[in-house]
Amino acid sequence: MTGPEASSPIVQGAPEPVLEQQKPRGNAFLNWFFLRDQLAQARKQAAQLNAEQREHVRRAKLAFELGELALAPGNAVQSGSTAPLAANLFRQSIYWALRSQQEEGAPLNPEAVWALAGPNAVATLAADEAQLSQLSTAMRSTFIELADGSPEAQRTTADQLRRVAKRLVMDAQRVLWQLEWIKLRRLVHVLVLGIVCLAVIVLAAISLPPKTDLAKGKPWRVSSVGMECHPEKSDCGGTTTDILFHTKVEQNPWFEYDFGSPLAFSSLTIRNRSDFGPERAVPLVVEVSNDDKKFQEIARRTDSFATWKPSFPTQHARYLRLRVARESILHLEAIKVYP
Repeated sequence: MTGPEASSPIVQGAPEPVLEQQKPRGNAFLNWFFLRDQLAQARKQAAQLNAEQREHVRRAKLAFELGELALAPGNAVQSGSTAPLAANLFRQSIYWALRSQQEEGAPLNPEAVWALAGPNAVATLAADEAQLSQLSTAMRSTFIELADGSPEAQRTTADQLRRVAKRLVMDAQRVLWQLEWIKLRRLVHVLVLGIVCLAVIVLAAISLPPKTDLAKGKPWRVSSVGMECHPEKSDCGGTTTDILFHTKVEQNPWFEYDFGSPLAFSSLTIRNRSDFGPERAVPLVVEVSNDDKKFQEIARRTDSFATWKPSFPTQHARYLRLRVARESILHLEAIKVYP
């Protein structure tokens, strides 16, 4: 076969190829939460500003800030109106803001930069033809010419240049602001999530039932009785104190719980005497036994304490003993046992 039909690769009636739709990468929620797509786009736009353009933006902002200071009503000076100086600073700010939006090249004078901006862009900076003419004249003037005229005219020129400079500086750094704004939003997301998680943890901790004291109501005894104690009355031997018991001075004084049968527990809370002599309770040895004869040490405290909360592998024991491993007196306010 010859002719156009023979050379054509198109098959009549064949379906058109379907382009595979690219799926978003990563978890959708995480992408939204961390603003990944927006952040990537903002970084891409910010990266389009090279080092020279960023420096121009910095100079534009600096000149504008100095112009604001010079024009501020409270900054009265003795040598006359500051409007011409402010106008010149705003003109510099306009120059650097326009330069940041233009291609790299040799430094240009203000008149050339103004002309390079284009009539359409320049026209949007003025409300009418009269203002546009005044603005163009100011941009082509020198600092000497800006100092001419009446104080009212100088102020009008400065105000007009300030308005234009403010708009151009905002436009010049918009992409940088957008990047910082998205970073701030992402930080707020993280902070809110942290606050929510903390609130959940706090509420969970508040709502958790208190740990059960397995030793509550269980019988106990001590190695000796130095004084009769009544903790419910905060009295022991005529002394105002909250201790549960008070042994004599002896070698290895101890306190012991009898659970009646082997009990599973893995932590304690031991509250030392708070009004006097906490050092008497150390070194304090925690021991367990099932026959009240052979004891095994499971914890030891060698320095003075107010409250000690030892934890250890789960024990299955009938007897729990706290013993001072030296000659001393033992008096504690509470011994609680937890699963």
